[in-house]
Amino acid sequence: MGAFFLLRDDVPDRLAARLAALSADMADQGHGAPVALSAPGVELRVYAKQTDDAPNVWMPPGGDGDFCVATGSLLYRDGRGADALARLHGDLRGGTLDPNALFGTFCLIAAVDGKVTLWTDRMGTYPVWHDTGMSVISSSFLAVARAAERLTLRDQCVYEYVFQGATYGGETLFHEVSLLDSTRGWALAARGAEAVAPLPAPAVAPPPARRGDEAAHLDRVLDPLRRYFRAIAAAFGGKVDTALSGGYDSRLTLALLREQGVTPHVHVYGSEQSADVRVARAVTEGEGIALKHQDKGLAPRITPERLAQVVADNFAPFQGHPPDGLFENGTDLETRASRCAGGVLMLNGGGGEVFRNFFYLPDRPVSTLDLANCFYSGFDPAVCAGPFHGGRYLRTMADKLGRTAGVSGDVLSRRDVEFLYAGFRCRFWMGRNNGVNNRLGWSLTPFIDAAVVPAANDVPIGLKNHGRFEAAMIHAVDPALAAYASDYGHDFSGPPPLKRVVKDWTTLARPPILRRYSYRLRRRTRAGWPYLLGPGYVAAVVDPAFPRLSRYFRVDRVNDPAHFARICTLEYLLDRLKVS
Repeated sequence: MGAFFLLRDDVPDRLAARLAALSADMADQGHGAPVALSAPGVELRVYAKQTDDAPNVWMPPGGDGDFCVATGSLLYRDGRGADALARLHGDLRGGTLDPNALFGTFCLIAAVDGKVTLWTDRMGTYPVWHDTGMSVISSSFLAVARAAERLTLRDQCVYEYVFQGATYGGETLFHEVSLLDSTRGWALAARGAEAVAPLPAPAVAPPPARRGDEAAHLDRVLDPLRRYFRAIAAAFGGKVDTALSGGYDSRLTLALLREQGVTPHVHVYGSEQSADVRVARAVTEGEGIALKHQDKGLAPRITPERLAQVVADNFAPFQGHPPDGLFENGTDLETRASRCAGGVLMLNGGGGEVFRNFFYLPDRPVSTLDLANCFYSGFDPAVCAGPFHGGRYLRTMADKLGRTAGVSGDVLSRRDVEFLYAGFRCRFWMGRNNGVNNRLGWSLTPFIDAAVVPAANDVPIGLKNHGRFEAAMIHAVDPALAAYASDYGHDFSGPPPLKRVVKDWTTLARPPILRRYSYRLRRRTRAGWPYLLGPGYVAAVVDPAFPRLSRYFRVDRVNDPAHFARICTLEYLLDRLKVS
């Protein structure tokens, strides 16, 4: 299914009133008639995906009050939909659930013998929000926000969204709305929500006896990936769409699909001269694969009035504040919907950096603050106003990193750092896109999986550096695909060339304190900004005085178009939610 809300209350009249309000809100967001499920004091409404109305709900014949529902994209025992949920419910009841046969980006809600329990996938790649008392739980951030009696902004999260494109650590823009903790399950009843065990963890093979044994690490990482892609092939056959660019992740995705006998629909975005398009054409022409190319830069210029309509249309599908903001020409939502139309699986290679040295840090422990300095310092304090303090902002990010990693002090092992790419960066940033895509249709990000990530985290940094390990993965799965050039200036058939190694070390050798200041040392002007961020366009959508965001930013000084687009987006969101 594409969306849900769950409401619990022990006062029947109040439950009915809140149910009516939430149902109206979901209808306003463009959802059709829901599947209605109930338990004592608990009301659940589940809505179909926008491009596929096939049911993803199971109820036993005769209706004994039990049910099993999944929103997002859940695969179990090589199946999907109602049949997979029937098997899953039976295994939950019998205590025989097989975590090695469970894959996906999902929220699972099951009533077993009348007891309702909710889980998300263990990596938290499908976002679910709740209010302060967990009386409202939903895949819709907007639904939970609008159900609150009042909304108060979290200053830290305003800055996180503008600077990073997401909010982190389970917090959101508002004190009254939080992201559900994916490390637990939740038993839900009229009088309360109780934390219970998460879904069982899949088995992960023990690390190789010799830490630097690349062949053993390849087998250990590829085994769960191959099981995942076998499940995809069994559930979808050839109804799979994936991108192909000039990098590693899309090449590995295509290789794993071809190994299972699947030739997917393949697309690439960019200008005819871009490296992504040139590489994708070379690969697909060489392998006899059809390629769909779209240059979004050739889309006709739209008017300010049309932009206002696009932003309004995008508001609900993107839940008010997507990572890139709402100010675009309308092609983003259109292309996402077209990729998954008719039950096609939208496959995404996001998270593939788990096989590489994403943070570009040497192989040694690092403090939480140093990691924040390296990766979360992309801001200029000179454009900030009001409550902002750069040191406090980074210290808060460091604290969130430490809590997510589960460390008691402020020192992260190198394995902790690797975990934080998946458990922090991907969960809180990539998860937002997963929610958007799964509202539309079937969508998966297989590289961030509870069996894959632990194995990838054990791969020594020396093997991950310069893309060596992921290149070896591609070569092990599909040597023919590995032989094509990439946009890194080399193919994936062997070790990276010296030129690539030297280039990477210019970042690896840079101390964290210097990386903290790299962003603000770059000169930026508004020349060359996207036309959609011009004064006339902005004024057609929001008050150009920015009455809310001017408390946080000196907006006239902002010269980063991504930051400015997100400032405009927040001004629009707060206006729509009537937050002053």
